[in-house]
Amino acid sequence: MTFLAEDINIKDTVFETVEPNVDIPLDDVTAYQMYPKYNWVYSTSRLLDMQNIEWSPFRVGHFVEEHHEFPVTDGGTIWTREMHGERLTTDVAVLKGDIKWAAHHRTKDDGTKEVLDTLYGDIELRVSALAMLHFKKFAGVISVDTVGSTIVAVRLRMTTDMVESYPEDWLKRVLRIYNRRPWGK
Repeated sequence: MTFLAEDINIKDTVFETVEPNVDIPLDDVTAYQMYPKYNWVYSTSRLLDMQNIEWSPFRVGHFVEEHHEFPVTDGGTIWTREMHGERLTTDVAVLKGDIKWAAHHRTKDDGTKEVLDTLYGDIELRVSALAMLHFKKFAGVISVDTVGSTIVAVRLRMTTDMVESYPEDWLKRVLRIYNRRPWGK
C-alpha cells in the first residue's frame, strides 16, 4: 500500500519514510476516486446550502452589489454575499464521525503557511458538526477551508504541504486512523 497522488512527488518528504498499510490519497483526483460516497463535498453549492447560505450561479439581484465569487470545479462560478473573516484551512483526523485531531493553518502574505497555536471555537463547531453528521463511517483526514466560520471547501485528503509542520508522530497516528484503529502512539 502507498500514498497516492497523480502530481505530488513524495521523494525527500516525510511520506517517503513511512510505509502505510492502506492506500492514502494525497491529491483531490485520487481522493475523489477512492471515496465516491463522499464526493458531494466537492460541490460548493451543497456546502453552502447545508449552512443556509444564499448563493446564485449568476451575478443578479443583491449579488451584484455585495458579492463573493467562488470558482467551482466545472469552471463555473457561484456568487454569495461577501464573507468576512480570516481564511483558514483546518486538517481534521476523523474516525467514524469523531474528530481525533485538528489543526488550523493559514497562508501568510509572503505565501508561507503557518500552523496556528489555538483552534477557533466557531470554526471548530462547524467542522465538528460536519464530521459528526456527514462522516460517520469515514476514517481518514479531511481538509476544510473556512472564511470566518463559514465552510467554503472540503477535501477528502490532508493538506500535504503542511504535514512537515505537524507534531513528529502525527503521520504515524494518522495511519492508525486510516487503518480504523484508535488514535494513539
